[in-house]
Amino acid sequence: MDFFLIFILFLPLIFLLWVANLADKRRSLEPPRRDATALLYTLIALFWLALFSAGVFILLLGVAYQRYADISLLAESYRQQGLDPAMVVDIMHAFPKIGSGLIVLAITGLMTLLHPIRRLLARLLPISSRSAVHLVALNYSILILVNLWLVMGLGLDTMLDMMKETPDAMSGDMISLLWAQDIALALMAFVGVGWLSRRDWRDAMRRLGLVWPNWREVAVGFGLGLAMFALLFPASYLLEKLGLGMDPNIEQLTEELLGPLLTTLPGIFTLGVAAALGEELVYRGALQPRFGVFVTALLFAFTHNQYGLSAATLVVFGLGLVLGWVRARYNTSTAMILHATYNIAIGFTGLIAGRMLH
Repeated sequence: MDFFLIFILFLPLIFLLWVANLADKRRSLEPPRRDATALLYTLIALFWLALFSAGVFILLLGVAYQRYADISLLAESYRQQGLDPAMVVDIMHAFPKIGSGLIVLAITGLMTLLHPIRRLLARLLPISSRSAVHLVALNYSILILVNLWLVMGLGLDTMLDMMKETPDAMSGDMISLLWAQDIALALMAFVGVGWLSRRDWRDAMRRLGLVWPNWREVAVGFGLGLAMFALLFPASYLLEKLGLGMDPNIEQLTEELLGPLLTTLPGIFTLGVAAALGEELVYRGALQPRFGVFVTALLFAFTHNQYGLSAATLVVFGLGLVLGWVRARYNTSTAMILHATYNIAIGFTGLIAGRMLH
């Protein structure tokens, strides 16, 4: 059931990409048809207006709570509901910051609907200011920042407390949810580059850089994956010496999120293969030819919002740059092998370390 729920949550995003491709296709007809474009603009505007309204509500609620709430009186009510009063207070005190950020990001999203703004962005990125697909890609990039802002606004310590309040996830559930998410991402990548609207299956695969790798490409992906894993240790040591060591909250949050996947071989396989499938098709396959290696790596790093903005974010950004180079030099399939190898190596290390401790 959870598998299908996660998949359904992605359907609106996939549908919007399909409408965008349809809009670009119909705009090229003689005479041009604008019905799909009008629908797309309406849906995007409604989404950002809804987020703007949510931001205003959260901001006002947070301000009212800070000014008028009797914390000592509410604490007992929180306890009766099985909630940690300190955690609830921290969340409510974060509301003004969260709401303000959502308002700014919603306005930013609405501004992308203006052609002069997109024309300005087209001078910085290899995108077309008139492409509906590129418009959606810009908005999805802002959506990544929305998710990042929510995490930063709450704070990693509060996020950790919230996760501890929920029952521990079973590894089987985590495996199912991760596969659902990454299969949905893969479908999003295919629909995003025009499958089911402007391209057939084979043409979509070529656009995504998805090919059957030869032995050299397999060796490159596998070797670079192990090399990037090996570099984790000196990089972590260097960051530690520079005072940028791993935040304990990040370590605990990562353990809460990924811990169940590191206790079994199916979990480790899922952590490697599923993530490589979905993330590489979206970032290196679909986005990189439009946004370039640097911006795509930045978005890739921000997607891992459990790290906030930290040394771990720099590590993911560095990995994204290498994956981007591999996509540009070889293909997305080779980048997928690299990504899977890297994740599986981390997973096996966690499994072995956990068994040694026990």
